[in-house]
Amino acid sequence: MAFPLTSPDASVAPGNDHEVYRPQEDTDLLIDALSSVDLSGATMLDLCTGSGAVAIAGALRGAAVTAVDSCPHAVDATRRAATRDGVDVAVMWSDLTAVDQTGFDLVTCNPPYVPTPPGTESSVVGPIHAWNAGPDGRAVLDVVCAILPRLLAEHGTALIVQSELAGVDTSVAALRDAGLRAKVVRERLIPFGPVVESRRALLIRDGLLDSTSDKESIVVIRAQRIPGSAGTST
Repeated sequence: MAFPLTSPDASVAPGNDHEVYRPQEDTDLLIDALSSVDLSGATMLDLCTGSGAVAIAGALRGAAVTAVDSCPHAVDATRRAATRDGVDVAVMWSDLTAVDQTGFDLVTCNPPYVPTPPGTESSVVGPIHAWNAGPDGRAVLDVVCAILPRLLAEHGTALIVQSELAGVDTSVAALRDAGLRAKVVRERLIPFGPVVESRRALLIRDGLLDSTSDKESIVVIRAQRIPGSAGTST
């Protein structure tokens, strides 16, 4: 997701889209994972679309894409980007839980996933809601894992990117508990960005970070409906 800025920040897109979170390595890793899915003629839902980079990548590969974000700045930015790149993307301003379309061949999501220790919410310059995700980093991830089964077609696939700081095993277990096959299919070790670095002491204090670490692993989890299983709803 992307939210308004209080002042400029390196993690925010420049120019007319300065109020939208800039695509970074997690976005790149999620786009790379799209190569594992045949998108020609597929229907795709991109949740927490932000800049729209993943949605547009899917459209360029032949998918009929719907992009969703709860921030109007992200919705506007995605529409502009789709026009600029010459693709059709249906963009919705909506909360995740309000999405009522179902039967998607592919669902993608790059949600907020940075753990947010108490007292740090207002300490970060930039669109903090693009990364703030509660004390364990799972405020949005848990919602996504719960609603995926009802969004996917019978043979549908979901691709979710997140940091190890938000509990990869927890996501895999939640997806399996929801009736999906799930496993990590992409992984990349990256240096801490400015947000995690600014919270290092608090994250170490709360046991969320090893004091010797200066890198985090980001992963893409692939989840698939088990043929014949019924979707669940929240």
